Amino acid sequence: MGKCIIIAPLYAGEHREYLRPEAGDLLICADGGYDAAVKHGFKPDLVIGDFDSMPFEHVQDCECIRLPVHKDDTDMVVCLEEGRRRGYTVFRVAGCLGGRLDHTISNLQCLYDCALRGENVWMCDGQNMVSVLLPGRHEFPRKEGYKFSLLAYTPKVDGLTLHGTEWELTDATLTNRYPLGVSNEIIAGRAELTFAEGALLALYCKDMSFVTK
Repeated sequence: MGKCIIIAPLYAGEHREYLRPEAGDLLICADGGYDAAVKHGFKPDLVIGDFDSMPFEHVQDCECIRLPVHKDDTDMVVCLEEGRRRGYTVFRVAGCLGGRLDHTISNLQCLYDCALRGENVWMCDGQNMVSVLLPGRHEFPRKEGYKFSLLAYTPKVDGLTLHGTEWELTDATLTNRYPLGVSNEIIAGRAELTFAEGALLALYCKDMSFVTK
C-alpha cells in the first residue's frame, strides 16, 4: 500500500514533488486544506472537516466527511484515523505547522501518538520537516540548506549515539529541559543514530533565506 497525504489549511505549495500522489496513495484534505491543495494543483480524494476555515460549498467532485463544530477530536486527528481505517501506516502531512501555536503543539502530539502506533509520519511546512522517533536505529539523508536537530520529546532519552553529523554523540542522554541537540548539521551522506529509551523529535529546519518552493 502507498502513503496517505494530508494537506491542512496552511499549505502554501512547498514540497510538491515530495507530496505528489502516486498509484496507491490517498490524498486527504483537512478542512480549508482543500482550497490550498486545489490552488497548488492537487486533486483531493477526500475532504474532512467542520468547515470553519472554508465554506462547505467549495468542495467539488470529491468525497467529503463533514464533522460537527463541537467535538473533542481535531480535524487532523480525524484525518489520521480515517487514513488508518483505510489501511495506511505511512503519512505525509503538510500545512499543519506554524500559525496558531496550540494547533502546532497538538499536531506534534499527534506525531507522538503515530509513533506509538508504529506508523511512519512526517509533518512539513516551507521551512521544517518533523517526525517523532522511538528507540532503535534510524538513518537520515543530508538535505542541502537544512539544519538537523534531535530534541527529547519525553522527559529523558537515553543511550543516544549519533554519527555523520558535525556534533556527534556517544551513549548520550537528552532531556526535555535542555535543547542540547538543536542546530546540528549532517556532514556525511547520511546521519545514523540509535537510542535505547524515550522518544525523540527529529527535525530538518532551514532559515527563511533558504526557503524556495
